Amino acid sequence: MHRRPFLQAVTSLSAATLASTAGCLSAFGDERGSIEDRDRSGYDDGTVAWPEDGFDAANTGYNPDAELLEADLESTQVTTDGSGINTSLGAGVTVVEDRLYFGTVAGDIVCYGDGGERRWSYEADPQAGVHSIPTVTSEVVYVTSDNGSYALDADDGEELWTNDAWIRWGSSVHAGDRIYAFESGSAFSSGPDAVAIDPDTGSIDWRAGTPVAEGLAVADGVVYATGSREAGGVAAFADGERLWSRTGLDQFFSPPAVSDDVVLACTRDGRLYALERDGGETVWEFDRGAGSSITPAVAHGRVYLPAGSQAYGIDLESGDRLWSISTGTTTDRPTAVADGVYFGTPNEGLFAVEPDGTVRWREEDLRLRGPIAAVGDRLAVVPSAGPFGDGNLYLVEN
Repeated sequence: MHRRPFLQAVTSLSAATLASTAGCLSAFGDERGSIEDRDRSGYDDGTVAWPEDGFDAANTGYNPDAELLEADLESTQVTTDGSGINTSLGAGVTVVEDRLYFGTVAGDIVCYGDGGERRWSYEADPQAGVHSIPTVTSEVVYVTSDNGSYALDADDGEELWTNDAWIRWGSSVHAGDRIYAFESGSAFSSGPDAVAIDPDTGSIDWRAGTPVAEGLAVADGVVYATGSREAGGVAAFADGERLWSRTGLDQFFSPPAVSDDVVLACTRDGRLYALERDGGETVWEFDRGAGSSITPAVAHGRVYLPAGSQAYGIDLESGDRLWSISTGTTTDRPTAVADGVYFGTPNEGLFAVEPDGTVRWREEDLRLRGPIAAVGDRLAVVPSAGPFGDGNLYLVEN
């Protein structure tokens, strides 16, 4: 098992060091190594990878290279001992080719082969566990936790750099030549901040103070963030500058999704907002009437959104409800593929639904917790109840 040092307290810094900054920075503890000549290009082929939380940087939850499976499912158990897979707070699994990456409640980042062999383990945050989904590029894994940010070799888990002067939460986003994450506070700011990280060294390229810090999505170089602090809200940033912010919309406890010209974000009381990407004005809003803050999936000109015991298909352009189906309680975001969407529930099983709301099939025995990773012709899932409800990771295919 690879291990990393715990956070070291910053006890003394000069007034000049404490000054607020924008633009390129290299702060205490930022530069602790390099990925050297490893390939950090991202995956865009959904037949072989679900590379980060929400599939893509825009957090759409949509893999256009996968299709709904047929009803005749076969399940293969990958882990054998529960492995402490952390499915809380939306955490789940990243899949790249024949490897699966996830965080554990014990604070480890773990890589398994799809045949069930445990390839490596890296001790990231034994005090709080890892509540984020790893972001995987061709040869590098990027992870954020309450104990910092770090880059690992995708093949063997070797620590390449750490950035433990900053404490972050939520999954990081890989977009272009930057890793984006949240900073809860440091010697340089009271936080929270949105930060852009150099993926080669872990140094901070820019940071921007934000009234919100819960989750983020990135599109065309703009970072869109939601949060629950103060009155809650949504904000947009680019190159360290805040472009706009909307507060007082109620609190958001899940990341946004970006599609076409809108940012989609759902409040704790179940209201979904579609805001203009350019200025943050409200385009439409949809009141689910039930449910909590959850990230929708966006595909096929539709927004797929759970609400209490219902699941909705909403027109992306107008916000009109197109259909609803009864699914039982859904606690995690849906997963969209080329010809439909999956809704996983802890009580009623897994639903495969076509874009028009037709339920193609339902597998009652696959009662799930955590988001579903759809890669090519298989799904990576963690059942929570029923015949498979042992807390282990399974691959499901036809």
